[in-house]
Amino acid sequence: MTIQYPKGEIVWVGYYNKDGECLFILTSKPARDYYFLYEVSQDGSVKKLGKAKTPPELEKKFDVYSKMRGNG
Repeated sequence: MTIQYPKGEIVWVGYYNKDGECLFILTSKPARDYYFLYEVSQDGSVKKLGKAKTPPELEKKFDVYSKMRGNG
């Protein structure tokens, strides 16, 4: 699978499950004033879930770590 990264944004983090599948990516514009969380689909396309001033805000709001463990 090739992930279709958003143009004009820097990818900072990929969130993977225990099977090594990328579930989410965290990006920002070069200014880093906002961060964006995307959900990665099986075909590599991405869907923007939201934006926030800090990565932990997004991780909590979208329950990222629970979904990485398969609890979401």
